Amino acid sequence: MIKYLYGKKCYLGPLLQGNVGFRFSDLSHYSRMENEMMKDEEMSKRFLINKNEGTLKINDHVINPEDLVGDPQVRINTQHCFCLCFSNRKDSSELYEKFKADVCIEVNVTEFEEFLRDLFTQKFQGMSVIGRDIMYYDKYLLPSTSDAVDLVFYKPSSFSHEVEYRIALFYPLNKPGFADENGNVIPFIKDDESIHITMTSTNKGFFNQFIGKVYEA
Repeated sequence: MIKYLYGKKCYLGPLLQGNVGFRFSDLSHYSRMENEMMKDEEMSKRFLINKNEGTLKINDHVINPEDLVGDPQVRINTQHCFCLCFSNRKDSSELYEKFKADVCIEVNVTEFEEFLRDLFTQKFQGMSVIGRDIMYYDKYLLPSTSDAVDLVFYKPSSFSHEVEYRIALFYPLNKPGFADENGNVIPFIKDDESIHITMTSTNKGFFNQFIGKVYEA
């Protein structure tokens, strides 16, 4: 299964040169992105209920919907994780523009996910790897699920042009964080700070086995 990774060559160059691997970002990172076309609140999903399509009562007294400030909203939390986002669109001029990207990298996500599952089974007990296409929703349609993991793969329809495929790394919720080589614990999530997982290998070019054609804007 082939998907496409967009970005700037100045940042993805080391990956293409075989010096580093792919980078996963924690879910809260997407609300801090500088590019407004990509910025999104991923820690929860917001759905609206049309105030004119139902009745609100208090002690059997009907509340005039016009007295409401706006449509009631429902927020459902997602499960925090680390993500790597691809697109199903190849060499798209629209995505180059919206992502402010100048390179599109073909990635065999089937083989990459198999590698990730082997890695995390051996190195990080309790972690799971899930890859799925994103489901896009209208803000006035409540989702068919409230599962926090499933909702990681839901995004508002305003992002539907991305036709995103996402690989998510889920960690065990009963653990405080990652332990570094000195035994220090690095929390899975920090307030107001993004956390990234970057993979490297002593075998230069190891991650290039997952990369196919490279397109430039």
